[in-house]
Amino acid sequence: QWIKEINGQRNILNTYGGVALEDIRGMRAPFLQIGGNKQFEMLYEMNFTYDSSMAIFENSPPFWPYTLDYAINHECMISPCPTKSFPGLWEIGLVMWQDLKGGRCSMGDACSNPSDENGVYDMIMKNFQRHYQSNRAPFGLYYHSAWFNTRHHLSGFLKFIDEVLKLNDVYFVTNWQLIQWMREPTPLSRLHKFTPWKCGPKDKEARPQACHHPTVCNVSFKKGSRFFKTCQPCPEEYPWLGGTGLKRKNIL
Repeated sequence: QWIKEINGQRNILNTYGGVALEDIRGMRAPFLQIGGNKQFEMLYEMNFTYDSSMAIFENSPPFWPYTLDYAINHECMISPCPTKSFPGLWEIGLVMWQDLKGGRCSMGDACSNPSDENGVYDMIMKNFQRHYQSNRAPFGLYYHSAWFNTRHHLSGFLKFIDEVLKLNDVYFVTNWQLIQWMREPTPLSRLHKFTPWKCGPKDKEARPQACHHPTVCNVSFKKGSRFFKTCQPCPEEYPWLGGTGLKRKNIL
């Protein structure tokens, strides 16, 4: 089931979104409900690099990401957690935030969010400082996109970004760039030469061309039809659990 759901999503993103398979390296479990050894066996067998689903209560000091070569060293907040060894597979845990009322949350939009821009800024900065002033564990910014539809959420978030970018030792990176740095820790004095964090002309040339006029696909699904847009060829059937919709590309 995990292979059909997660590896299937990867194949669908590749087939209809044009995202290279090798660029889809990790996952987050729906509703943060991890699946124990079965989920991590799937990640290991399907050659994923990381999971980012585990809520971590301990935050003083915050946890760094770690590999699952050995047992997890924090409380299992949402069971079942993995108990087997999965060498080389990374866990980028969701270190819990504290909101301004003292409550905890695994994702920023699950906290009790303040009612104005300055309050949003203060809450994010307070949690950032717990990382920055202690062991410098990476500070995760985990949100659902709908949170940003509220104007003062977005403005408070952007105010935070503007402020921390004034620091010469703070960088905004992807999970993959984070793992690359942890595999090869590089001091500030040499970061300008750290290849995984560069974005040169070759990287831009390798990107696929932007698509501004997608095709609207009308495809069968169960007893009806579904519509979706893609810049790739339309499938014979609606992409769903167990298949991409292209009969030659069914998922395990």
